[in-house]
Amino acid sequence: MFSDHKTTNKYLALFTFAISLIIYTLTLAPTASFWDAGEFIAVAHGLQVNHPPGAPFYSILGRIFSMFMPTEYVALSINFISALASALTVMLLYLIIIRLIREWKGEVSEYSLMDKIGMYGGALVGSLTFAVTDTFWFNAVEAEVYALSMFFTAIVVWLALKWSERHEEPYNERWLVMIAYMFGLAIGVHLLNLLALFFVALIIYFKKKDLSLMSFVWTGVAAVISFFLIYPVTIQWIPDFSSKIGDATYGLIGPLTFIALIMIAVAWGIYYTQKKRYRFANIVMISYAMILIGYSSYSIIMIRSIADPPIDENDPETVEAFVKYLKREQYGSTPILKGNTFDEVTGQVTRGENNEVLFPRRHSSDPRHVEFYSRYDSDWDFFWSYQVNHMYIRYFNWNFIGRQSDIQDTGWQSGFEPAKYPSNKANNAFFFIPFVLGLFGLVYHFSADWKRASAVMALFIVTGLAIIVFLNQPPFQPRERDYAYVGSFFAFAIWIGIGVTGLIDLLKSYIKENSIAAYAVVGVCLLASPVWMGYQNWDDHDRSERYVAPDYAKNLLNSLAPNAIVFTNGDNDTFPLWYAQEVEGIRTDVRIVCLSLLNTDWYIKQLRDQWSHESAPLPINMSDKEVEAITGSITQWQPKQMQIPVDKEMLKKAFSEDQNYKEAIGVKQADIPILQTGTEFTIPVDSLDDVMTWQLDGRRYSTDAEGNGIYFLQTQDRMILELIQSNNWLRPIYFANTVSSQSQLNLQDYFRAEGKAYRLVPKKMDRTYTGYIDAEVHAERMRNFSFRNWNDPDVYVDENIRRMMGNYRYSFLQLAEQFIADGKPDSAKYWLKYGEEKVPFRPDDEVTTVHILYANKYATVGMYDEANSIMDRSIDEIQKKMNDAFYKFIGLQDEMNMLNAEYEQARRNADLKKQRTLRTKLNATIRRAQEQSQTVMRERQVLVLSQYVYFKSGNDEKALAIAESTNSQFEGTQIPPVPATKEETMRIVTTQYGIN
Repeated sequence: MFSDHKTTNKYLALFTFAISLIIYTLTLAPTASFWDAGEFIAVAHGLQVNHPPGAPFYSILGRIFSMFMPTEYVALSINFISALASALTVMLLYLIIIRLIREWKGEVSEYSLMDKIGMYGGALVGSLTFAVTDTFWFNAVEAEVYALSMFFTAIVVWLALKWSERHEEPYNERWLVMIAYMFGLAIGVHLLNLLALFFVALIIYFKKKDLSLMSFVWTGVAAVISFFLIYPVTIQWIPDFSSKIGDATYGLIGPLTFIALIMIAVAWGIYYTQKKRYRFANIVMISYAMILIGYSSYSIIMIRSIADPPIDENDPETVEAFVKYLKREQYGSTPILKGNTFDEVTGQVTRGENNEVLFPRRHSSDPRHVEFYSRYDSDWDFFWSYQVNHMYIRYFNWNFIGRQSDIQDTGWQSGFEPAKYPSNKANNAFFFIPFVLGLFGLVYHFSADWKRASAVMALFIVTGLAIIVFLNQPPFQPRERDYAYVGSFFAFAIWIGIGVTGLIDLLKSYIKENSIAAYAVVGVCLLASPVWMGYQNWDDHDRSERYVAPDYAKNLLNSLAPNAIVFTNGDNDTFPLWYAQEVEGIRTDVRIVCLSLLNTDWYIKQLRDQWSHESAPLPINMSDKEVEAITGSITQWQPKQMQIPVDKEMLKKAFSEDQNYKEAIGVKQADIPILQTGTEFTIPVDSLDDVMTWQLDGRRYSTDAEGNGIYFLQTQDRMILELIQSNNWLRPIYFANTVSSQSQLNLQDYFRAEGKAYRLVPKKMDRTYTGYIDAEVHAERMRNFSFRNWNDPDVYVDENIRRMMGNYRYSFLQLAEQFIADGKPDSAKYWLKYGEEKVPFRPDDEVTTVHILYANKYATVGMYDEANSIMDRSIDEIQKKMNDAFYKFIGLQDEMNMLNAEYEQARRNADLKKQRTLRTKLNATIRRAQEQSQTVMRERQVLVLSQYVYFKSGNDEKALAIAESTNSQFEGTQIPPVPATKEETMRIVTTQYGIN
């Protein structure tokens, strides 16, 4: 068996590819997902321009994969790029492990059968384990750049080892040239791949040089120089200089001429070094040329931007804009090695060049971040405790030890302890098995072949720790960032495979040649690592029946009147809508306005100047200079009353069939068959208010010396006001119901709920919720909503989706309450049941107030069994959340007491600096304790509401049991006890909470 290594190796490599591809295909998302996937699909299918710094090569591939597909399979075809690239990565990982083992074991023809079992078995275990790791599998089943980027990393590592094997053969340098081309292509996907350059450098060094301090240092210097030559010199500085060359040469040399001169210089360098037989220099020049050829995919960004596609982020159609696009200037800059940081004495981030420090880690001035920084003693403490431990080691442990849940900031688990979230499908435990195998493999690899082990270690570090240093992440990330470190997990998976090989070698040293024992060890490792991990991870990585993101987009778009303008919050609100419009062609008459982008000048100009499908440019009456001025700074705002008039005579004309309507809204082209008439408010124009009047306070920043509030408006706030004023009520304006209350600008009195959005109507209405509800209008919108597989318990939905589902439950709840207020209890019953049928409460839900309010509404309409069913499923989680919040509050009080004691000691010692530092930490802890006390009170309120529902449903025994099980822990604290009688509960809920 295994007599022909080449054949055996080929078939086993294909086996890993096939198994991985089957797994990813079976669990592949059939359509768009939340976060960036919707944007990538929309951009790739239409070859448009995505967010900086772009992924043009990915977009080109996406266009090729999708261009001949029917609409319903476009997203699937682009998602399949990730599945295919990931399966190829797994196959390459298998081949990499084989090559690394052969580096110290020699020719396979000389191996014993047990050695071959150890090598092939180790490579299978290592590659298949990586195939089913949490992060890599997540990337493999959706349209994102990380799967393709990981493929380029894997192929670069494999090519480096291929060169290593053949480095003495003629023309061996062709493998290095191929590596350079892979780097160039990978630039058009994601820059993470460039970090593999350090692995390549060490592989070359240990093959060409004998180890010495100077040669090793010079190799490191050469690798760093090579890295900087590619990034930032080639990727950023050359385009930047090309934009400035015209001024420097008084117009003699333009950007295109400059780029052409660089290409000519490189070509001449190749010719000259070839002619002079400067072998090393020639290889360097050819390799650099290959990088430039790969990098040329970025030309598609400018070419497509000039065409003004609907998605044209940053509008990089000029050289200057293109450079800003590459530099990601839209997102600001982050200090890496030097900058300002948090001062423990002042409790603030101290600005100015004179206050810069080395290695600043606490650099953000966001008030939430500043408060969080105060919990740490130094930048080093924050770096190791938060950035390394929380934002890397936690992710590493998810992949090789186990994960508690899919809840944001969740921890890791091994399986030896009780599960914290047993109902959560992302509750996965691996019992340290992959971790121990990898750790053993690391030690064994260094003992057997420390040179190649050092190269793998370099890959492990630069794709892990180095990224942490470079990103310098502040706290409160909007999503988990484990995808950034997948290269590091790839490197560790190499050691998992080598660890299995090491186990076989260790076994062989005790029992000599025994193939049956070797097969048994490999079999156990396969079952204990990839098979068990695949079983654990399958349910929370299977997206094969998940349609929530496009359904969300369709439901929101179909909630809107024709030719509407809708404000959305950010990525998750916007990208699925882009997908729905650009790929499925749904409601292309609607203009989507993303508020996070509305703070940028390029986006405002696009909205003002460009059509988007059937949607006309927006009525923004501002010049370029005015737009640039308003986006250049954040200005203070004095709270005041705002007024916008309503021209009813003009609206009557616009809402009629009068053909002059186009002129009324500024559309001059007579041949455009849209916007023929205005879109009325479904109520008589005469019933509208003459003037819309409201108080606009702005966003609170801080207080002045007298304690008065200081307020400001963001650019997006000013642009919302501009659009409302200049629109003249002609085009419907909506806010998605996920837009934050701050961004709603106190306009809620003029909101009317219509499906998943609030329409701005110039008529002040009495309201109970965020917007006034016309039950018939609201129900009409919701009746046509799509809920594909939302009620299938086997379909996994993550925390983000579950939170969004809670938003839908509020909509059903509010509609039912409005029907009750309108005297239509049967309609209320119908919509409550309809809502629970379409968006059922799930075992893995994080129980929130909406569960209790839903149960209460069931009880209100006499559906007591349904009310009790929700309560019985929820009460244990409610009490657990109460206990967790209470004990966290007690812990903060203990921390306050300890800090107080330390402060008093510092005061007695007259240590002023320590007093100031402790005072900052103490104040921060007091604020946290106050916030936590509010959390405790909210959880107590939920308990009281739970009692109320039980009492209302005739279940007095369970209601009283809540008080009995809770009040004992409140004794001796300032937390008021839960009511112990029915009368007291009913009084508190009706009088204090306003619920009946």
